[in-house]
Amino acid sequence: MDSPAFIICFVLLLLFSVYIGFLLGNWAGKRAVTAREYWLYNLAAIAGCVIAVGLVAWPVMLYAIPLGLLPGWITGLKMGYGESSGPWKLVDRFFNVNKAHRDTAAQGTGEARRRRTRTGEAAPDLISVSGKASGAQDKADSRTRHSATGKRKKR
Repeated sequence: MDSPAFIICFVLLLLFSVYIGFLLGNWAGKRAVTAREYWLYNLAAIAGCVIAVGLVAWPVMLYAIPLGLLPGWITGLKMGYGESSGPWKLVDRFFNVNKAHRDTAAQGTGEARRRRTRTGEAAPDLISVSGKASGAQDKADSRTRHSATGKRKKR
């Protein structure tokens, strides 16, 4: 267990399982709509890791799998969820990262966005397409119309 080949293989297996855990957690984070579902996914990952490490008699090399899946899952779950919650608020604020996640948590718009994404609804329109404020546009259109024909208005 102290040979360089064992250590290299263990580290590679650990890193690969972190990556796979991140992908799985990101998938689960996109499925979680409410904060309750988010924390249930976290608890399921922790319980699964504890059961896998505590009850299954793994060969020593394969202990890297559940130990790598857990941090990858938790991080991927947070990134897929798209909002800072729980201890992630402190981490994001301290390192000044994931500003969009912090803004979503502060505004409280994350759950509505995740619900729309899950059901396939369209996002709400953020601009007006009505013709009520077209006075300035009419003036601009008349200028371009006259410049296109080569005729100018006399003043």
